[in-house]
Amino acid sequence: MPGKGRIVVYAGIRIGEVDQNIYGFNIEHIPGLIYGAIFDEDNPLSDSRGFRRDVVEACRRIKVPILRWPGGNFASGYNWLDGVGPRDERPTLYDLAWGAEETNRFGTDEFIEFCRLIGAEPFITVNTGSGTALEAARWVEYCNLKGSTYYAKLREKYGHPEPYNVKYWSLGNEMWGDFQIGNLPAEEYAWKARDFAKLMRRVDPNINLTAVGHSLRASPEWNLTVLTNLADLVDNISVHQYYFRLLTENEEENYYRILACPQLADEGLKVVENTINVALAIYRARGLGGDRVTIPRRPAEREIGISFDEWNISGCHTLKDALGICRLLNVFQRHAKSLKIACMFSLIHDHEKIRARRGREFFPSPLTAYRDTLVLEAGYHAFDLYVNHTGKIALFTNVESETYSLNIKAENEHWEPYVSFSNVPYLDASATMSGDGKTLFIAVVNAHRDMDVECLISLRDFTPERRGQVFELNAKDINACNDRENKNNVKVEEKPDIEVSESFTYTFPAHSATIIKISALH
Repeated sequence: MPGKGRIVVYAGIRIGEVDQNIYGFNIEHIPGLIYGAIFDEDNPLSDSRGFRRDVVEACRRIKVPILRWPGGNFASGYNWLDGVGPRDERPTLYDLAWGAEETNRFGTDEFIEFCRLIGAEPFITVNTGSGTALEAARWVEYCNLKGSTYYAKLREKYGHPEPYNVKYWSLGNEMWGDFQIGNLPAEEYAWKARDFAKLMRRVDPNINLTAVGHSLRASPEWNLTVLTNLADLVDNISVHQYYFRLLTENEEENYYRILACPQLADEGLKVVENTINVALAIYRARGLGGDRVTIPRRPAEREIGISFDEWNISGCHTLKDALGICRLLNVFQRHAKSLKIACMFSLIHDHEKIRARRGREFFPSPLTAYRDTLVLEAGYHAFDLYVNHTGKIALFTNVESETYSLNIKAENEHWEPYVSFSNVPYLDASATMSGDGKTLFIAVVNAHRDMDVECLISLRDFTPERRGQVFELNAKDINACNDRENKNNVKVEEKPDIEVSESFTYTFPAHSATIIKISALH
């Protein structure tokens, strides 16, 4: 007997517009994440500039919208001037973040060029650790100004006459951590970042700035302190979260842990949303930011959003990982009003060069590069499913489903030693609509490992045509994966069309992610 569920989609209740930047990624100068992965100058698979052609094609397929660089921890010791100019004249330096040699052959110009090749917006993290506000402002000048100034002319000298017009910038990375070069207490970081923001906005008032927030569930106090001091200058507060430490050696238990992690993200995003509201109220009460002549402020009409610019659940290798990603993307869509950027860490890794930790690849990613081929991991197809088969307007949905519960002691998790997953629904859904209102997309994850779920789907304020398309991400079992010998074990498949109406039934297979695409009746 299949399980039972119900989903109600309220097409007339719009949560907000889904920013395509929620499907973004990171690249960083960790050994194996750039060199040999996206940039491999002596590889026959690369073009004349050193970019892997197969990687470019794969990124285009999932329409990577935004790419964050140069880190990550690497950013806090990085001087951008080391990475511009003729490649053979750039210094090879010891990277203090990751303990490796850095050739600087991939720098600002290469990053922008790669972004242009794949159609992504560049998202640059400036060095608020060992760097200065003046260095950051000159970086904006190099990227965004046209004229006779030194750094604008320097860009032209190096073969790029037109400005890059980089919109998205981040004021450092994880400055709360003692592992970070130049880490600071919240208030000291906020005032340092304020100097950065002022100078960067003086160069280009139109940039979009993200301030460093803490881990998603760790410290609302940090975020509150930062925002009350930066509310007039920043557009977003960042949050980071990884869930590797919630995993065990028990694969069966891990499956349900992975599929429950998005519930923690959902709760954490609500906390950040509330923190933003409190911070804005405190800021307004203080009356800061009175000098509006010399300091270009954040545009008044632009709300402070959330940039979830580093995240990973359990990796990308198996179907269970991909389903965890799908469920998290549902969460992202449901937070469309506040979530403006999200970047998975990382986009790609070189299988031969990446570091290993406890027998697992460190920083697993949707793309795995081998010297002679590229593997699209299971997690890649989660992005394929959502990027190419969901809409722009998030709608309110109600889900009724059987649930499960877990009590977990997290390994070495100093900030959250005990986690309770209570009443996690097996069925999770988000609904979106095309911008013109003519197409409805219902995204559903059935997290039950062994049981199909028969679901009654009701549509409110939407009259559908009689047929609907179905796209499904599934495989023979939860540990199915793609590798260099078998690249299509996990992929998105278009299923036979189904009959739909304002109330219809669909059975979602066990361990699957499904999107039903329905056109409005003309």
